Amino acid sequence: MTTLPEVLPDAVPNYYQGDISDLDENYVKGKLGEVVDQINVRWGAIVAARLASGALPTRLYEAVVVRVASRVFENPEGYRKENEGQYGYEVNPAVASGTLWYTADDIKDLTGASADGTSVIGTASVGLHRPRW
Repeated sequence: MTTLPEVLPDAVPNYYQGDISDLDENYVKGKLGEVVDQINVRWGAIVAARLASGALPTRLYEAVVVRVASRVFENPEGYRKENEGQYGYEVNPAVASGTLWYTADDIKDLTGASADGTSVIGTASVGLHRPRW
């Protein structure tokens, strides 16, 4: 299995403007590690090759890891909706459980391909060419 670089909690303020001071540092480190592990399991060889070749800059790799983790940091309680009058709230169980999710842009940044697997760079359409003679 490929080993991808760790992203440490010190990198979070470089890519995330929210306040993580209320979160335990071990939790932040664990969540960042979970994102790296998921990327490794899902796209490890592709991401490692892109990092090694420079096609995926380390800074962008770190930004994606923090971006994915920050979706959990931003709303750790998993609120979907809050009401003020007769106070009430709804919780999204997937968000409240800390489930990580990747946008199409996250996948494109990491793999160089869109979410449907087509390559972003170097694609060409091939069709029948019929000259008009």
